[in-house]
Amino acid sequence: MIDLHTHILPGVDDGAPDLETSVLMAAVAAESGVTHLVATPHSNQRGAFENYASPALQVRFDCLRAAVREAGIPLELSLGMEIFGTGDVPKLLREGRLLTINGGRYLLIEFGFHEDPLRIERLLDELLSAGYWPVVAHPERYFCVQDSPELLYEFREMGAVLQMNKGSVFGRFGKEAERTAQYLLENRLAGCAASDAHRANYRTPDMRTIREFLSE
Repeated sequence: MIDLHTHILPGVDDGAPDLETSVLMAAVAAESGVTHLVATPHSNQRGAFENYASPALQVRFDCLRAAVREAGIPLELSLGMEIFGTGDVPKLLREGRLLTINGGRYLLIEFGFHEDPLRIERLLDELLSAGYWPVVAHPERYFCVQDSPELLYEFREMGAVLQMNKGSVFGRFGKEAERTAQYLLENRLAGCAASDAHRANYRTPDMRTIREFLSE
């Protein structure tokens, strides 16, 4: 399995606070069958998590990857970001200040839970027109989607990939998110499931339960 949404990079956001926790998270992921994991720290959130592409961020990632290898954990790591959907995202991408997934054309993007659907569509259209393939993080958690789940068809028809959180399926984020996750699955709209992991013992990178659920 590939998990392309995790907060395993230590000490940069509300995910792993230190390298020890990150290595524990890597072990949990590998034991559950994950073979490749993408570190996607929150970025470009003014006043909260202002992570941008930098040599320091790359060094932090390289240290994590080295520690995972030293621990003998059979897990490949790549670097990306959970980009916050603000109007200046296309500009920040052109300037090289935001990271796509493993340096490719796919990028993980999230929106505020109260975001207006027209603004979501406008930004997705800009990104697609610029040659990127946006992967929309946990759309089942956005209030506009919960109110009007048919928006999911519009996002996908535009060309976006819809990434569902494993916790949403099991009610981790409330009944509305659970209901909307079921809508994603029943209508075959989900492009992938991811852990959105933050710790080794809380919102974990263990993907075993969601794999078994989807297999059934």
